[in-house]
Amino acid sequence: MEEDYCQKNKFIPRELKTCPEYGKPRISFGWCKDCETNSMKENFLYWTSENKEIDELIRYTQLNAPQTCDYLEWIPFEKFEMVKYIAKSICNDEKLEIPEDTPKFYAELMQQCWDDDPEKRPNASYLNKKLGEWITLICEVEESISCRRTRF
Repeated sequence: MEEDYCQKNKFIPRELKTCPEYGKPRISFGWCKDCETNSMKENFLYWTSENKEIDELIRYTQLNAPQTCDYLEWIPFEKFEMVKYIAKSICNDEKLEIPEDTPKFYAELMQQCWDDDPEKRPNASYLNKKLGEWITLICEVEESISCRRTRF
């Protein structure tokens, strides 16, 4: 394969050339499926989410990823410094400041999500419905504006 590219006088970055270990073409920038799969497989013993089903799902995605970035990876919570900071802020009842130009309906939804009582917070179905309504409304407004422009 490399010869074909050389014959056509095309430059191929090293990261896209044939994998030296397996002799197969890389399918993505620096990604050799066989090399990466074997590397991930070797690391299965060194990490766990401590949940068998989650571990199996992550391992399945790693073994079957068609290319780079198409798999899940377990990252321990301790490695997320920003998450710890945010969690501490939430526990101290600190909330993000809502910018003045935030649409009222959006600010209200944010505040509902922050309610101390979990029963008063919107659930995923409600959020999905609301966001769907907003997207539909935005599309209708954009379509209306587009129609007005074409009339003139």
